[in-house]
Amino acid sequence: LRGANWTRDASDRELEPLVGQETRGWGFVRLARAIDLWMGELARSGRTASTRFSYERYLFKLVDDLERSRPDVGVREVTTNDCRAFLDHWIGREPSTVCSIHSALSGLFGWLYREGEIDVNPMLRIARPRRPRPEDVDVVIVTRAEVEKMLQACQTWQEMLCLSVLAYTGSRRAAASRLRCRDVDLVEGTKRFKEKGSKVAVKPISNELLAILHAACESTEVSCKPDDYVIPNRRLATVRRAERSDKVIWETVRKVADRAGAKSTVHALRRAFAVAFLESHPGALVSLQALMNHSRVDTTEVYLRALNRTQAMEPVRDLSWGLGSSSDQGKAHTGFEPVPPP
Repeated sequence: LRGANWTRDASDRELEPLVGQETRGWGFVRLARAIDLWMGELARSGRTASTRFSYERYLFKLVDDLERSRPDVGVREVTTNDCRAFLDHWIGREPSTVCSIHSALSGLFGWLYREGEIDVNPMLRIARPRRPRPEDVDVVIVTRAEVEKMLQACQTWQEMLCLSVLAYTGSRRAAASRLRCRDVDLVEGTKRFKEKGSKVAVKPISNELLAILHAACESTEVSCKPDDYVIPNRRLATVRRAERSDKVIWETVRKVADRAGAKSTVHALRRAFAVAFLESHPGALVSLQALMNHSRVDTTEVYLRALNRTQAMEPVRDLSWGLGSSSDQGKAHTGFEPVPPP
């Protein structure tokens, strides 16, 4: 401080905007800068890169919309109607997409409110969209017979190992892609997965999968060095990054499913594993929760409710209106047969 008696000069006028920003807080900081800071907060809290990328993509679309009318918009200038207008752009999209966008906006402004950088949360009055129940969502489903056909349609060890790991473990695509030979103990019959959320889980291996892994290691077509992937690449020497993309798993499943005349995804095989396990071990929800690496048992119960609903509808197969009671040369009489001329 220069004391009470000082005169303003050019240097004082240059420093005045900086002092004003310190006293006012983030009110005049651009919304884009606040998004960057929140992305860093999410990274430090352990949120996955895919989640951060999705949130960031939607939030910067909000910035683009607002800057058309108000360049350099600040975080305190965003209103509830601004958020409503942005959400209206996504009407008619998939419910999961709409919920993700709502979560991104709520997370950002909720964090700014808790930090004391805004006085009012503009998303507080906007109700979260209703997400459909998981068992009511139209998802790809593969039956036990289709899984067996896909396993029989495998032509290479790469395809066989990919389908076997997914069908016998119910692992997610990313976890199956990161599984290396050093993570599998063929003596103890266990595998070590790097699961969603940076969690590590050691799980037992089924006897059939253990036999497949032994046969693969004994063959000359598969390399079983500690750093090699359990599911090989389709083309050797194509991965130069430290960790390959899990797209190889998706492409292999789609290719084998097309060859077998079925429609399948990686998550469809995960769902088939859960249903087959519950059919063989009724009521073993705690075991399935650990195998599926679910944080909450409510998520595991989704597969149980879907299985119970399917089994509850099976008695309809016995429904009869008497059309099959009489037959003519092995054919059911429907009442619409042509009448022969006299």
